[in-house]
Amino acid sequence: MSHGPIHHPSHDILLCHAAGRLSAGSALVVATHLAVCPHCRAVTRMGEGVGGVLLLEEAPANMAPDALDRALARLDMPATTPRPASAVPELGPGLPMPRPLHDVVHGPWRWVAPGISRIRLDLAGAIPGERVYLLRVAPGSTLPEHGHRGQELTCVLAGRFRDSTGTYAQGDVAEMDAGHEHQPIAEPGEACISLIVTQGRLRMHGLLARVLQPLLGV
Repeated sequence: MSHGPIHHPSHDILLCHAAGRLSAGSALVVATHLAVCPHCRAVTRMGEGVGGVLLLEEAPANMAPDALDRALARLDMPATTPRPASAVPELGPGLPMPRPLHDVVHGPWRWVAPGISRIRLDLAGAIPGERVYLLRVAPGSTLPEHGHRGQELTCVLAGRFRDSTGTYAQGDVAEMDAGHEHQPIAEPGEACISLIVTQGRLRMHGLLARVLQPLLGV
């Protein structure tokens, strides 16, 4: 990807990320985008800088007498042994797993429908009703048309997809809310692999889509 992403999270999303106010799933999607987007990293750093200035103006908080000792003890704890590389599913041949996903992807791809497979991610700190997963869609395959009851963030990891809002390639983020309805279609060439977080159940259109909804887990 020579020119970098062209679809970015909104500034509100980036500033909420800088302030630590995003849910676990949304923060993971944004972190995955930031890994390949210098523009959004700069916006996030600006937000962190503003937050730091505001913190300096806050009155000091009272801390427990042993707070420093407990913090130093945690620094002395041994690092967690990393999982072997073989335990991390491959996105595809020659497609390395993005660094933000290294410690949260467990288990293989699971078939859910012709041309569609998924890995569900169980994140600590996820809010009720939040679903986070990797979705792999074969070239030319179409996802069911659907609307949203809450926010949906999608970061493309490989391949491309298009819908009524545009075409999204590697690193791009699609940001949807309850007012959006769309039907993503994987572009020809290679499988489209995306990291997706949804808040609330999707509104599926059509009988087949509603039948597939339990399999998709959305």
